[in-house]
Amino acid sequence: MDRKDVGMGAWSGAIGLFADDSLAWAGRAVAYAAPASSASLASSANVEGAAGPGDGTVDCEGRLFLPGGFGAVDREGPRGGVPGVLLLHEYTGFGGYLFRSAARLVQAGYAVLCADLYGTALRPTDIEQARACLRPLRDDRALLHLRARAGLDALAGVPGVDAARLLAMGFSLGGGATLELVRAGAPLRGAASMYGYLSSSQPVAPGAAHCPVLVHLAGHDHVIPLRDVEPFVREMSAANVDCRVVLHAGAGHGFCNAAYGTDFTAMASWHCPRTESRAWDGVLRFFAECLKNN
Repeated sequence: MDRKDVGMGAWSGAIGLFADDSLAWAGRAVAYAAPASSASLASSANVEGAAGPGDGTVDCEGRLFLPGGFGAVDREGPRGGVPGVLLLHEYTGFGGYLFRSAARLVQAGYAVLCADLYGTALRPTDIEQARACLRPLRDDRALLHLRARAGLDALAGVPGVDAARLLAMGFSLGGGATLELVRAGAPLRGAASMYGYLSSSQPVAPGAAHCPVLVHLAGHDHVIPLRDVEPFVREMSAANVDCRVVLHAGAGHGFCNAAYGTDFTAMASWHCPRTESRAWDGVLRFFAECLKNN
């Protein structure tokens, strides 16, 4: 079995693209319920227990990683707890790539919940399954927001996590979900999107308190077209959102995901280690700034 650092200070094992049962022990399971459809908005407040489809919800199970390892978060931490990051997966779901990202954040002192956008009944193991899981959320941005919000509420309820210092970060689908949280005025101190969807059927909510946003994009992205950048910037500007957009001209979609490999393919995702390093440096500085200034 690959060797992992149990304190989440490093991740030295192989990087997997899909859910891997050998990683099930990593982190602590956090069960919660999320709306099964955007029509079941009333059910989104129930995020504590495992509810069934009969009440319009799906069972979700995220993975929680803490700065002190696998023990409980200290209830007497600074200012009542440690800051938390909601980490949102791309369309392939849970995989080693996501836990590797969690390790980076834990090393920086954050509690991290790898949230579950699909539900426990959907764990894709190949590309076709992943595409089938993706479509309902890609096509219904209201549902994408509700799934992400259920995870955020679950993170806020973790003992020892400071619910007043929450951040969100996501990749591709998860990056789009992060931006949907921002648009809806979720209680976040900051949000970072890595090559996430920019367009949305749910425009930014007028009058809501919108947190600062950092968006990292790729110049060779086959999923997120550059033509979406200008309308997104106008949308954020009109709502007075502190939004920063960084374009990595030589990178492609998936540049933070080592599971894709580094071979350039114009119509596929690929990993760019140099861009990943620069983007992560920017995200960690941005999160520190958001917590300091708010």
